[in-house]
Amino acid sequence: SMMALAQERKVFIYDKDGVEIHRLDKHSRVFGMQFLPYHWLLATVGHSGMLQYQDTSTGELISQHRTKLGPCHVMRQNPFNSVIHLGHTNGTVTLWSPSSSEYLVKLLCHKGNPITSLAIDRNGRYMAT
Repeated sequence: SMMALAQERKVFIYDKDGVEIHRLDKHSRVFGMQFLPYHWLLATVGHSGMLQYQDTSTGELISQHRTKLGPCHVMRQNPFNSVIHLGHTNGTVTLWSPSSSEYLVKLLCHKGNPITSLAIDRNGRYMAT
């Protein structure tokens, strides 16, 4: 069992005894984190709008994607397919996969208003903002 902790300039991963396993220097000013349990990946997004996937078993940075939509404060994971949903300040929601260099889907949900909250049902079929 592990735990991830985001601080201002870095993200740390600790084991169940509180021993630091990984220090992730490239993840700074993180606003959201999601763990993809079937892939052993930690996804983070923050002030820079950069979505990053880190392998928690090896500590290797798997991929990073520039969203090009500014800071991102809302992040959720679809439990059915592990697709990451990001809510942006311009009212759009983008869907991401670690293997794709561009977003899978871009939805304009709230014209001119920021996404402040996002939820996905347990079956992964419905999303609400």
